[in-house]
Amino acid sequence: MECEWKPDEQGLQQILQLLKESQSPDTSTQRSVQQRLEQLNQYPDFNNYLIFVLTKLKSEDEPTRSLSGLILKNNVKAHYQNFPNGVSDFIKNECLENIGDSSPLIRATVGILITTIASKGELQNWPELLPKLCLLLDSEDYNTCEGAFGALQKICEDSAEILDSDMLDRPLNIMIPKFLQFFKHSSPKIRSHAIACVNQFIISRTQALMLHIDPFIENLFALATDEEPEVRKNVCRALVMLLEVRLDRLLPHMLNIIEYMLLRTQDQDENVALEACEFWLTLAEQPVCKEVLCGHLSQQLIKNPDC
Repeated sequence: MECEWKPDEQGLQQILQLLKESQSPDTSTQRSVQQRLEQLNQYPDFNNYLIFVLTKLKSEDEPTRSLSGLILKNNVKAHYQNFPNGVSDFIKNECLENIGDSSPLIRATVGILITTIASKGELQNWPELLPKLCLLLDSEDYNTCEGAFGALQKICEDSAEILDSDMLDRPLNIMIPKFLQFFKHSSPKIRSHAIACVNQFIISRTQALMLHIDPFIENLFALATDEEPEVRKNVCRALVMLLEVRLDRLLPHMLNIIEYMLLRTQDQDENVALEACEFWLTLAEQPVCKEVLCGHLSQQLIKNPDC
């Protein structure tokens, strides 16, 4: 039943109708839909229909397809341990086959679904997931690369601890250097994903990152004035965390970093400016705060003697 599964046309149409009704603003309609969804959950292959709508029915409108995926996500959260193997295998396969959907909404929904399955302890039982996603990063198709990176970012956020464990043979030894390669990608969204993935492992001083800490910092500096606000925000966030756990590596560059953070505190993008403000709060807690700020002020006085 894994790859050969096909929906019953009448059952499929009933589920599509249900999905459309669930988007109604009427609360009584929503309540009725919820009851029918709970009844359908008694049938093991109901979840096959949901993944089918999400990944196969390209002619359906995106909100309906995405909603189908989000209902499936909730079912995974609540009942995944009761899914028959054939159903869970079908869902996993469809997710990996469709992570590069042309729709950003569908890609994001598939990514959320992958992450939800992974968070149910499935990283150990889905050994092909991480290698496959890392392989898809090299795809020449932008949608595939972006979709894979979006899923990896969510996995890094939700499962950072297990990724840095012997349980999975320490995949970060491969993943961290891979992420660093994408700091120079032509797409700002891909650059942002790459930094966000690596950022998850700064505070924990993950060994795989500490081995590449200098090239990581060099790459951050190279992106300091990136035109994409999300990239600048992630650069600021990285520097704030590095200030906390690897001050030794930042000290040689501290005067330049202070100049940079002064600029970013006035960034036109509010989220970037707020992230830069965190730098000053973190710096104030460091023993070297007075020394580095005095050094900065001394430089300013030399540059501007009339002050």
